[in-house]
Amino acid sequence: MNGTITTDHVAPDPSGPADAGESKLVVDSVTVEYKTRKGTVHAVSDVSLDVPRGSTLALVGESGCGKSSLGRAMLQLPRPTAGSVRVDETDLTTLSGSALKQARKMIQMVFQDPISSLNPRRTVRDIVAEGLEIQGVEGGRAEIRRRVDAALESVGLDPEHAGGRRPSEFSGGQCQRIALARALVLEPEVLVCDEPVSALDVSVQAQILNLLEDMKERYRLTMVFISHDLSVVHNIADQVAVMYLGTVCEVADTEALYRAPAHPYTMLLISSAPTLGGTLADTLGEAAISATSSELPSPLNPPSGCRFRTRCPRATELCATERPQLVDIAPGHKVACHHPLEEN
Repeated sequence: MNGTITTDHVAPDPSGPADAGESKLVVDSVTVEYKTRKGTVHAVSDVSLDVPRGSTLALVGESGCGKSSLGRAMLQLPRPTAGSVRVDETDLTTLSGSALKQARKMIQMVFQDPISSLNPRRTVRDIVAEGLEIQGVEGGRAEIRRRVDAALESVGLDPEHAGGRRPSEFSGGQCQRIALARALVLEPEVLVCDEPVSALDVSVQAQILNLLEDMKERYRLTMVFISHDLSVVHNIADQVAVMYLGTVCEVADTEALYRAPAHPYTMLLISSAPTLGGTLADTLGEAAISATSSELPSPLNPPSGCRFRTRCPRATELCATERPQLVDIAPGHKVACHHPLEEN
């Protein structure tokens, strides 16, 4: 890489296992609700997560489970209905105005559709520079240009060739590189990636995933990776949180989760994932299960108790009357289920 992105904050020691258990991002009892003409959408309900410094947490689940709503709430886009989001000791939910604007340098987002997330009327250089202009940078235009060039080079784009062109002149993969440069130019400490490769061809997905891994190591990022693709998650995440209808039903280290899922919904996701056929799905053998219904309940009126109970083959009356809480079943492995699969 010819250019580098300088950082104002003190980066953690790269050799430091001492940071391994230190929380970088803490989501505490976050609830996100939207008012509509039909009623209140319960997008996220009392979710708590802890992301260690320098790690990647994946949020997985079906469409409509609240993954993107939770990711946006982390950046206060919009502010959650209840709960808190902390980066280090800074609670973003207590900030507003200029204080929130400054704090947002610490946490940035890469959106799902790389083309529609970029302003088609602006040049690439202007798109990447916009955040710096909003935040204000010492050194003026010369410093902004230097940092924009460094960001573009870091994601594999030639600033002289790409800087004066517009998003419509680039492929989807190249647009996602531009979007990543736009996020990295602000030197964030936390990067939230919302389905960053789902709109890309399979051949391009691997390039972007490799780039994200490279950026994570180079700039010592803590990442939240939102995806419905379990094969992608298996390759990039250190830890996985499984969401269903606005709640988290299981959290575990990636290998432990895929090897021995404890929640029936997690088992259902893994055993039905077509991209995992012949590998992880086969290892489940007779343990694989099927849902009793393919219909996802409405977030306008979620089921009482366990929200998965209307589709769960193990549901009992207890599941209808009492919401299960996330509890430890092994070191680093939590599940919210009255009848976890580990009982078998």
